[in-house]
Amino acid sequence: MNIGSTSEAVFWTALVVFTLGVLLELWMRQISVREKTHEKPYSKRIDSALHHLKHQGVKKITNDFWQEITGVSHATATRDLSELEDMGILKKKGRGRGVHYVFTKHEGKK
Repeated sequence: MNIGSTSEAVFWTALVVFTLGVLLELWMRQISVREKTHEKPYSKRIDSALHHLKHQGVKKITNDFWQEITGVSHATATRDLSELEDMGILKKKGRGRGVHYVFTKHEGKK
């Protein structure tokens, strides 16, 4: 038995195992990314609030009202509403203290 060939076999075996491990990791990451793209782009809190608003027939939302129904801070409510605006779900109306948001499908209705 040649010592050189044994260490070569160990090297090639380790290289194959390492390569298979890397490929498996890349495959698992790809599956994870694919699953996330099929999820809703916002949190369960926002989803629950939107569901509540839809069933209540609410067409206009203020930051204070969003805080009330979600229980979040003013800053978080602002981020949530901006995120929904960026997604095209809400449209910002007014300025300053008069800012409110309307659902884009109810934009022309009062």
